[in-house]
Amino acid sequence: MADDAVTPLSRRTAGTARRLWRLVYVRAVAYLVAGAVLLVNPDEGLSWLRWVIGLAILAQGALLAIENVPGQRADQGDLSWRFVAGLLSVAAGLLVVLWPSMTAPLLFLVVGVWACAAGVAGVVAGLRGRAVRAKAWDWQLVNAVLWIMLGIVILARPTDDAPTIALLLSTYLLLAGAVLLVAGLSTGTRQKDRETA
Repeated sequence: MADDAVTPLSRRTAGTARRLWRLVYVRAVAYLVAGAVLLVNPDEGLSWLRWVIGLAILAQGALLAIENVPGQRADQGDLSWRFVAGLLSVAAGLLVVLWPSMTAPLLFLVVGVWACAAGVAGVVAGLRGRAVRAKAWDWQLVNAVLWIMLGIVILARPTDDAPTIALLLSTYLLLAGAVLLVAGLSTGTRQKDRETA
């Protein structure tokens, strides 16, 4: 379909996508706040780390799932890989938050596996987005690669040292939050440029 032949349905779909895309700012702020909290208080203990990380993963999963409900956006097909990443994140976040006796090695294993699995789903989503010329596929890919890098680092170097993992996770959250914030601003600018052209 040519750009100048926009139907009312595609305008409605574009409006929905534009409203949902703003949720990326919520995810960015959640990441930045959680990262700053962990950076300032890395020695608060395993329970503190479990709650902050579990809630951050859970919030991210819920927002990803809401943003990418299958069938709501024209550029995603029947099943969005970002929706899958959201469901994986919700499951991992609930596991971390609801298992009070989780040990440090088990927490790090769950976070590492979650990061790798969600990262792979994010890479697939980014590459599929590139194929259909979806907005922000490039930033989506960068964020997914950050997930994979976090997972590999945590899984490759298992440790019982909660402050070290807290600092690693805070670095990841701050980087990912910055990437999401820049992605939101970049996509918004690109969309405004298209609308004025």
